[in-house]
Amino acid sequence: MTDTWYFAYGSNLLVDQKESRTGDIRSAVRCHLPAYRLAFNKQPLSGVGAYASIVPDETATVWGVAYLCDQAAIASLDRREGVSGGHYRHQDVDVVTDAGDVLQAMTYVAGEAFTIAECRPTRDYLQKIVDGAQQHQLPEGYITALEALHKRDGGADL
Repeated sequence: MTDTWYFAYGSNLLVDQKESRTGDIRSAVRCHLPAYRLAFNKQPLSGVGAYASIVPDETATVWGVAYLCDQAAIASLDRREGVSGGHYRHQDVDVVTDAGDVLQAMTYVAGEAFTIAECRPTRDYLQKIVDGAQQHQLPEGYITALEALHKRDGGADL
C-alpha cells in the first residue's frame, strides 16, 4: 500500500511521542485545516479532563502538522488511538501547507460513543500539545490560545 499523510493536531504533535508510537518521522509539514476548530470533547479513559478532537466550524482553523506515514505507522496509531474500540475514527481531510499546497490527509476524530461536552484538558495533556506546537513552530497566536485554555472556565475556543 501507499504512504498516507496523517494530520496531527493534538498530543501527537509532540515529536518524542509521535516517534515512540511509530518510529522515526520521515517527513513533517506544517499545515492547517480550514473550517474546523479544535475541541476538547473526547472522553478520556481516566474520566478527568478531555482529549482533543476537531469539529466543523466555517469560521475557524486548526493548525497542526502532516506526517508522512506508512501503513505500519498508521496501524500503530490506530491501536494507540483506540480505533477498533470506537474511541477515534479516521476522517479524510484536505490540509493546506504554508506554501499553499493542499495535501489529502487522514486524521482522527472522536468516536460518537466517546464524545462528551467540551471541557478543559488536563494540564499535562495540554502541555504536550503546546510543546508539540512550539516544536513545529505553529503560529504564535494559536499557541497563545492553547496556553490560555487553563485560565478559562469553559471549553476551547480556538
